[in-house]
Amino acid sequence: MGSWFIWALIGVGCIGLEMLIPGFVIFFFGLGALATALCTLIPFVGAAVWLQIMLFVLFSIVSLVFMRKKFAKIFEGTVFNGASGTSPEDGVGEVVDVVDAIEPPAEGRIRFRGTTWKARTTGESIAAGSHARIVARDNVTYIVEKS
Repeated sequence: MGSWFIWALIGVGCIGLEMLIPGFVIFFFGLGALATALCTLIPFVGAAVWLQIMLFVLFSIVSLVFMRKKFAKIFEGTVFNGASGTSPEDGVGEVVDVVDAIEPPAEGRIRFRGTTWKARTTGESIAAGSHARIVARDNVTYIVEKS
């Protein structure tokens, strides 16, 4: 197992972690590791671990600084578009199930489109097991009212 394989594994692992950890940063470390994997196929690079680490850091920083904004537009989501709105993707007006009780000022959880989301209400408490209507979205937290 060569060093190229290890760097490729690290790259794929970082890109996979991006699916679990929001923020859109780890993805670029994955790109840096994949670029380093390609460079280790050059004999003198494959023999020098210090050079591989330097290339990894360089590729990661360059990809993060110069490509994040471009990729952010392609993979735009709540992490990059923090503005609250009322687009159809927000679910405003939809009725959802309350999974964990929402008691102001604390947040609870709702089930919406196959997953659970943080939710809060500006009005009265909403018990777990009841229904609520989405009135707005604040980043990844939904604002709901009793249905």
